[in-house]
Order: sequence, then C-alpha cells, then structure tokens
Amino acid sequence: MNRDAADEVVQKAGILAVLYYPEIHADDPEYSLANDVTWALEDVDELSDDDRAVLVDIISRVVIDPTGNREALTEFVYGLVPDDTQ
Repeated sequence: MNRDAADEVVQKAGILAVLYYPEIHADDPEYSLANDVTWALEDVDELSDDDRAVLVDIISRVVIDPTGNREALTEFVYGLVPDDTQ
C-alpha cells in the first residue's frame, strides 16, 4: 500500500466514524457497516487476503468506537506502507 492509499483509508474510516451512531439501524434499516467498510477500501487492491481481513475488522471497530481503536488503525495501515514510500 502506498502512502496516499493509506491516508485515504484512514480519512474514510474517520468520516464513517463521525457519521455513525448506535441508532442508525433504526433510522436507516438498509444501513450496512460492511458496505461502509467496503467503501473505505474500494481503492485498495494490493493487500493480501489476511491483511484485508485484519483491516476490515479494525475499520469496523473504529467506526463503532473511534477513540478505542484509532491508534490500532493508524499503526496497522501505516505499517503496510513500505519504508521507501513514506
């Protein structure tokens, strides 16, 4: 993953976290956290299946509890950026 893609993932996760609230399912029965996470990763295609699975999990947790999970997101995402592209 390059630095621009990493920045985009973190920014999109932040947007989703700001827009999420616990009652969203009542207000929007068609809401899907999985769809939101897919959107956050739509331009990231160079991940292994294992890294993608971890990232899906972390982004999901960030959306629901940003304060408790944002550090894990940034560490993981920027850990995927090769040193020569940072």
